[in-house]
Amino acid sequence: MQTLIKSVHFTARPELEEYTRDKIEGLSKLNTKIIRAHVTLSVEPGGSPENKSCEILLSIPGDDPYVKKTATTFEEAVSLATNAMEKVLRRKKPR
Repeated sequence: MQTLIKSVHFTARPELEEYTRDKIEGLSKLNTKIIRAHVTLSVEPGGSPENKSCEILLSIPGDDPYVKKTATTFEEAVSLATNAMEKVLRRKKPR
């Protein structure tokens, strides 16, 4: 699985990118057909302390699930987004 990480309105630290890659790779255990993961980390405009967002779009044959979560830190946003994506993948898993 290929993981593409894009940071918008800031420069991501290498530690954040590594953390993100580790969390995304955990998703491949739920669906082995994932071709690519597009992850966008961004700072949302506004004065709210919860302005760090993580968007995940997976490329899977026949389906492209997408989630977006916002939190006070990027690590928390990534964790929330990967947890939400796990639920999506479990729901769509063939029985």
